Amino acid sequence: MTIHRKAFYGLMASVAAVSLALTGCTASSSSPTTSTSASGSAAAQGDDPENASLTYWYWGESDAPGANDWMKARIADYQKLHPGVTINFVEQTTDTLIGAFATTAQTKSGPDIATQWATIPVLSQAWAGAIAPISDYVPSSETSNWIGTQENTDKGKIWGVPLYVIGIPLAYNKDLFAKAGLTAGPTTFAELLSDCKALKSAGISPIGMGNKDGYFGAWFFSNFGKQNLDDVSELKSAIVGTNNIADPKYTGYLQAMYDMKQAGCLNDDIGSVTLDQGMSKFKQGQAAMAWGTDGLVTSWSKALGADKIGVVMTPKWGTGKLADVYNTTQSSTAFITSWSQHPKAAAQFLTWLHSPENLASWYAATGIFPADTRFDQSAIQTDLAKNLWKFDSSPGAVWLENYLPPSVDGDGDLAAGQVITSGGSVADAVSTFQKAVEKWRATNTDEVKNYTTWASSQ
Repeated sequence: MTIHRKAFYGLMASVAAVSLALTGCTASSSSPTTSTSASGSAAAQGDDPENASLTYWYWGESDAPGANDWMKARIADYQKLHPGVTINFVEQTTDTLIGAFATTAQTKSGPDIATQWATIPVLSQAWAGAIAPISDYVPSSETSNWIGTQENTDKGKIWGVPLYVIGIPLAYNKDLFAKAGLTAGPTTFAELLSDCKALKSAGISPIGMGNKDGYFGAWFFSNFGKQNLDDVSELKSAIVGTNNIADPKYTGYLQAMYDMKQAGCLNDDIGSVTLDQGMSKFKQGQAAMAWGTDGLVTSWSKALGADKIGVVMTPKWGTGKLADVYNTTQSSTAFITSWSQHPKAAAQFLTWLHSPENLASWYAATGIFPADTRFDQSAIQTDLAKNLWKFDSSPGAVWLENYLPPSVDGDGDLAAGQVITSGGSVADAVSTFQKAVEKWRATNTDEVKNYTTWASSQ
């Protein structure tokens, strides 16, 4: 999920190549293999986990402020424990994460460990032969402790390592609510619209978000788009064409976004500022509400005071069974590339990140819950953190965006939301989403086939 979240997947390959160069993404020092299954390759057979040079393309800071420093420190610790191993940390940007990896995967010459967002962004690269299944190198006695592996599982293989779990609650400023005569955060869509009206009457901006980059629309899809569904299988059927994606069951959430804009819930400049810039209005006390990741909400509480912030699940709008569940995902997924000459070394490092000491230090550094059942929950001390954990650990939670093919997410989901926030109609927004799905079906034969097979097996 991003800041979360997701990057513009529809980037042209040439643009991604330029981004690759600008972000300093250098190839691994080892020569690439042509194997699409590292477990049977020469690389795996000659791999020494105690003697390797690894390159790690890492993304996480946008989800979890403090993640970069934590990972750099862990790499330094690991290199001390394993002096024959060096790990080159290369930070990835949200806007180029998908395109940069897609470009390097074409030549199979890039990192040994990389990051993509969970589920289809990971599985689509697995289907393309760019990822080695982590379950080929790590026993089930270990992976059974990891939370969220089902998001990246296909054909009996686990393709990525979850490092943390994250949700996106709606945060509200208790002081600003009190000034408007409000005592609690909204739990229904009708209450949300009513609260917006009361806040505006009190001269307070109701919600601070940004959609210049499309990410507010992506979050809105995940939080509201699931609410008319009984199960994610319904969305999968609409993606492959069994059901009509233009049916309000799937794209009716765009009407809810339109209604919020018309009611004045959203900041006037939402279409011209990025998600980060929009959310900063909440942190600065200039807006009464904002959606934010667990890590962002934790950082906001440090700026405003933990007692000043309340959190609620996204208000209920739809009538499906998924309207009652939360939106937890593992978000950022680490995986081993199929061309890496050192998959055993990479797997050993990624497994080490799940050690009890590292689980504890991750939570201390970011305020984000580790994706591991061995995490010591006694570390959760504040009422705010306890509420976030209650949401994140609730049964049935799903992040709907994970189930969109990359190009549909960028050209459909993100773009449709931008139509609304830039003043367009619901009909035009729905058409934008529908065209993206139809284009994906027409131009991605192999991915459509793999997606359809995967969807029917879940």
